[in-house]
Amino acid sequence: MMENAVSMTYRELARCFRAAERAGLHITGYITFSQASFETEYSEESRTYAVSSDNKAYWSRTGSHSIFGSSLDGSDQHVRLDHRMASEFGGPDGWQIERCQLPRADYERIQELVRAEWEKRRDAAER
Repeated sequence: MMENAVSMTYRELARCFRAAERAGLHITGYITFSQASFETEYSEESRTYAVSSDNKAYWSRTGSHSIFGSSLDGSDQHVRLDHRMASEFGGPDGWQIERCQLPRADYERIQELVRAEWEKRRDAAER
């Protein structure tokens, strides 16, 4: 588990990634897959993938949903994860997510962006 990081669900991570991309920011989060998803024993570092918000799945108005990531131990680089993740297109036998994390500084910056977006919409609706 990363120090000074915020743990969250994949849905929350995807929401943060989309907010970052709307603001023109590229941030990196971490997805750890459950050991139960694999027949072979893997270290947590092997099962944890660095994933950028700069993936088509998190861009608005795109027809593709691709997600690429690389394992932290370097054993699995530039892997197309969306086809393997049960929560995306991997199906019921796909890799199950154990946890997702964002560095705390990025998480706090994204929360500020989301608040600013909400206030802007609220102010526009009040006019």
